[in-house]
Formats: sequence, structure tokens, C-alpha cells
Amino acid sequence: MKSARTVMISCALKILAVMAALWTLAPLGVSADLVPLSDSQMAQISGTGFSQFTVDGNTVRADFNIQALTYTEIGSLKMGYWDDGGGTAWDQNWTGVQMGSASQDMTLSGFFIQATFDNLADTANRKLTSVFFGFNQVSGNLSANFQSLSKIGVNGEPDDRRANLGVQTFSFNNSEFAFSLQLEGDYRGIWVRFGDGTTRQ
Repeated sequence: MKSARTVMISCALKILAVMAALWTLAPLGVSADLVPLSDSQMAQISGTGFSQFTVDGNTVRADFNIQALTYTEIGSLKMGYWDDGGGTAWDQNWTGVQMGSASQDMTLSGFFIQATFDNLADTANRKLTSVFFGFNQVSGNLSANFQSLSKIGVNGEPDDRRANLGVQTFSFNNSEFAFSLQLEGDYRGIWVRFGDGTTRQ
């Protein structure tokens, strides 16, 4: 059953094939050949449990029943250094990052990977346009000096593009925490999305 899910995920998300194969097969101590499935075969597969795979139009999503507890400190986190039309800078530049605290871990549940394509069904013209990855349900605090933050607005807040917010704490209340790589459109670059229920302190 796990090997079938691995085949299913690797065919739809080719960029994750090696990771999925090693992650799922290595602990079993067995080997299996990965065989690509046709689009019609993929459409007939469903499953629940450790992972769930869905295709909705041009969007492919894999959800994993994973939970992590962490208290993490990171001196500097930087992502997405490029010229977005307003000059060359970082999409994300966080220093003094703290996820959770010594007294209260951050809880991250429901890891997911979501990829959106143009022309998903057309194998000759299929084009990856964005990838989201993160956790559906997060509880706890994220603190940092956000010298540059590109954030998709939620809870009625506007989007932030490379905003210098200074020292901030975001409190997650069973809400989403996800990063995205946008390859096209107005949101090109690396963005973060804090889901509904996330507040600033």
C-alpha cells in the first residue's frame, strides 16, 4: 500500500520523487521499481491514512499525517534574493528567529505540499507555476526581527512585499504556516502565508 502511494505521489510531483521514495521506502527495508502511471490511472487512485493525494483542476496536493513539536532558534533566515522590479533584495530576511519557546513548544500538524500548473493534463505543454509547502495547523509563537517579510495577507491584513516590520511576534492559533515559491504573476518570488487565526503581539 505504501509503495502504491509513493508511486502515485512521485508521478504527480516529479520534483519530489527522490524525497518521497527515500522517505517512504527506506524504513521498510524493501525495494521497488517506480513505474509512471498515466493520467487516467492517476485519476482512479484514492487513499487515506498517512497520506492523501488530490488533483483539483491544475492543482496537485499531497497531505501527510505528520506532527512536529519544536523549540527552534535560528540566527538568520534569508530566502529569495533577486530584482523584483524595485531593486535587488531579499524576499525573506529574518534574524533572531525563535519558533516556540523554552516553556512552550510550537506544534506543527498536517504537513502538505501543493503544486499548481498551467495545462496539467497536457504533458507536452505542462508548466509549473507555484509550489506551496507547510503545515495546516500550527499553534505557538514565531518571533523574529523581520527586516524583510513578503507575506500574503490574511485576517483582513494587506499583503506585505519585502516589508521591514522590525521585531514582531506572530501567534498561531491552530492556523496555517506555509511558504510559497511563485514562478509567475504579481506574487513572483518566495512568500509566506500565516493562516486565519494568526495574530500579532
